[in-house]
Amino acid sequence: MIRRTLTAAVAVVGLAAIAPLSASAARPGPVMPPSLKGPAVKAEAAGECTLSVPTRVAIGKPEITLYGKRSGGCNVADNTSGWLLHHPSLGDVNGILFDPVDPLGKGQWAVPDTHPIGTQTWYGIGSINGDGTEFTQNNVPVTVKLAAGAWISSSRTADVVTLKGTSLLYSVTTNSYFKRSAAGVFQFREKGSTVWQTLKGGLWTNSKGEVTLSYRYSKVRDYRFALYSTPISWDLGSAVTTR
Repeated sequence: MIRRTLTAAVAVVGLAAIAPLSASAARPGPVMPPSLKGPAVKAEAAGECTLSVPTRVAIGKPEITLYGKRSGGCNVADNTSGWLLHHPSLGDVNGILFDPVDPLGKGQWAVPDTHPIGTQTWYGIGSINGDGTEFTQNNVPVTVKLAAGAWISSSRTADVVTLKGTSLLYSVTTNSYFKRSAAGVFQFREKGSTVWQTLKGGLWTNSKGEVTLSYRYSKVRDYRFALYSTPISWDLGSAVTTR
């Protein structure tokens, strides 16, 4: 009975229409609402079934498939375990199932680009082995945001170095990246060093997503343009240019 219940619960959430993404309305919420509770756990539960999943998710294409892993006494072939993903304002929005029979029960986490963003929490809805042994389950907070893009180009004239940074963001409407205004920083790294330092921070790209900086420096350095995290997008560093 518990196997059918778990499979049905995850399937219903997985097939449900996920609310369209609203960048302006999206806000990271509390990790776990006080009212959120999993199923009652028997006193004789044989330890914890632990779910591990990527906790920082960047949506940058129409759909990505991530995979969860489980550990503990539940990590056996005849175990069925399920977790649901709870959004603080939208309720349960996704599910992960491990099941020896269901072909989709391999721990897949399908993330369409319409998936709600913000901080959400995986919580267990049951874990049982074929012999009836049950396990408690962990809660896993994750944060889903849009993927950002950062570019840099450079040039040198004598001892004047000119850097141009470009900021982009993934659009769920066009399924592509577009240039947008964003906060960023130019960083440098001395040749032979692994440490990045700030050359000029607190910058904003213009409406075309671009910002330019020129300064005098005769030695060769590595440079990159980095973006800060926002409520809807992740921080990101560009590729490296050397001048």
